[in-house]
Amino acid sequence: MKYEEINKRIGDEFEKRGKEDNQLFDDRQKVIDLVSQHLRPCSNDLILLTLKGHLIIENLLEMILIRLLTIDRLPEGKDNPDLEFSQKLKLVQAVVLAREPGPNADLFCAIAKLNKIRNDLAHNLMNQEEIEAAVKCIIESYQSKADLKLSSDKPLPMQLKGCIVKLCAFLDAVRVYFYKLEHQDD
Repeated sequence: MKYEEINKRIGDEFEKRGKEDNQLFDDRQKVIDLVSQHLRPCSNDLILLTLKGHLIIENLLEMILIRLLTIDRLPEGKDNPDLEFSQKLKLVQAVVLAREPGPNADLFCAIAKLNKIRNDLAHNLMNQEEIEAAVKCIIESYQSKADLKLSSDKPLPMQLKGCIVKLCAFLDAVRVYFYKLEHQDD
């Protein structure tokens, strides 16, 4: 699905509900813009896709943490802006796991796998076969946790992009979930 189609679908969804909330819509637009602006130019470069995907997901985790801070759902002393990616991920995951029903928390495992592979790529010299095997691990982790098959007839870079987009959509669903929790008493 093209980014423009996703954007239109989101806009239509808000119109249909008749409850357009500018904050929620603006944040969702930021997600779409992040993905579009940073993944599109990566072409077929698996390393660049992995690194950019990691940065996009880290940005989304930070958006969620900001939301959690505003609704006081973070444990005391956990508002340090210098948290590492894995700490941000564990914080968001802990809050999601504490709530039932919530978004598919198993997908946090796929995000953790992306983080591990990003660290491997950033700190180790890897040949093309090792890079491809690492990327396949991310995709397989997503597929097993989402119970969803990504199209394997597409080239590996397209599969990775699809996986990153789906993980971003998952984190956006987490953000919306917390937004709804915040406004359930309104």
